[in-house]
Amino acid sequence: MALLAAGTPAPMFKGMNLTGPEINLENYKGKKPVVLIFAPDRVDPGQTNAVKALAAKYKDKLELITASRKVPSVSMARAFLQQLGVKFPTLYDPGMAVYKLYGVENPVAIFIIDANGNIVFSTQTDPTKVDIKALEEAIAANVP
Repeated sequence: MALLAAGTPAPMFKGMNLTGPEINLENYKGKKPVVLIFAPDRVDPGQTNAVKALAAKYKDKLELITASRKVPSVSMARAFLQQLGVKFPTLYDPGMAVYKLYGVENPVAIFIIDANGNIVFSTQTDPTKVDIKALEEAIAANVP
């Protein structure tokens, strides 16, 4: 399974959101770009706060969505995210359906999807953390 590359239409998906109503990628099409982060399997409050700060910084320009395949329990994950004040959509994908759509075998993978629904950036990185600096550089280079 290969990671989807830039120039590919982004597969649409719906799924459970740990921070609010169901996520439907179709809802963002025609509105604003989406940064889709397939997060590390290990829970890290510092990383979560760094991603939260990035989401807040760019909230007017893009929608940031994280995806997780492993959580201790849905209620614990929701409580953890609420305690940290996370408001951005957080997809819970235990069956890895969305992971498979995007060719993600192991996190961390990052996609930037333009407002037309096309992937303009994709990368697979260190499976233990999101490189916030590299992510911000990718946003600056790919989001108008």
